[in-house]
Amino acid sequence: MKERNFQKKKRNDVKRKRKPVMIFTGEGKNKTEKQYFLSFQEQHGKYSIQFVNTGFDTDPAGMLKSMESAWKRYELSVKNGDKAYIVLDVDCSLHKMQLVKKLQESSKNIRFIVSNPCIEVWFILHFKYTTHQFKDSKEPKRELAKYIPGYEENMNVSEFLRPRLEEAEKNVEKLILHFESLDIKWGSIDCNPMTDVMEILKELDVV
Repeated sequence: MKERNFQKKKRNDVKRKRKPVMIFTGEGKNKTEKQYFLSFQEQHGKYSIQFVNTGFDTDPAGMLKSMESAWKRYELSVKNGDKAYIVLDVDCSLHKMQLVKKLQESSKNIRFIVSNPCIEVWFILHFKYTTHQFKDSKEPKRELAKYIPGYEENMNVSEFLRPRLEEAEKNVEKLILHFESLDIKWGSIDCNPMTDVMEILKELDVV
C-alpha cells in the first residue's frame, strides 16, 4: 500500500481539519475483505478508508502489532475520530477466541471484528436468516456459493451484497436475540454463526 500522510495540511499557516481516517486489515492473502470494505469508500464520505497490508499473517497478535505500527506511522488519533479494525475469522477455535479477547483488552485504539467461523457468515445473512451451527470455515463458503455462483475467496462480492444490506442487518439482530434467548453471550465461542461486521458498517453510516 502506498504510504499516505494523514497530517492536517497547512495553507497560509492555517490548519485545515482533515477527514477522519479508518484503517483496517484482513487475514493473509484473502482480498475479499479488502474489496468489500473499500467498496464503501465513495458511498458515504465520512471516513477516508485505507487497507493496511499485514502480509500473509493470520496470527491475531502479529496482526495487532502491525496495526499498532500503522496507527503510529500515520499519526492517527481517537481525538480526531480515527478508527482501526482487524477483520478476523476465529474458525470455531476457542483458543483463538480467547486470544482475541485478551489482545482486545490490551489495545486501546484497534478493534477486532470477529466472525465465527468466518466472514462468509455475514455474507450469507444477506440472503437468508440462519442459526445453523457450522462445523468449520469451509461449510459457510459452500453455502454462500448457492447464492453467489462461483463464489471463492478473493472474489469481489460487493455488487451481490449491496442491495441486500438492510436484510443482513435485520438477520444479525435476529441472531443476537436468538443467542440471548439461549443465555449465550454474543461474542463467545458458543455463538455460531456469529459476526461483528455490522459494527464497521454502522460506523460508516451505511446501515
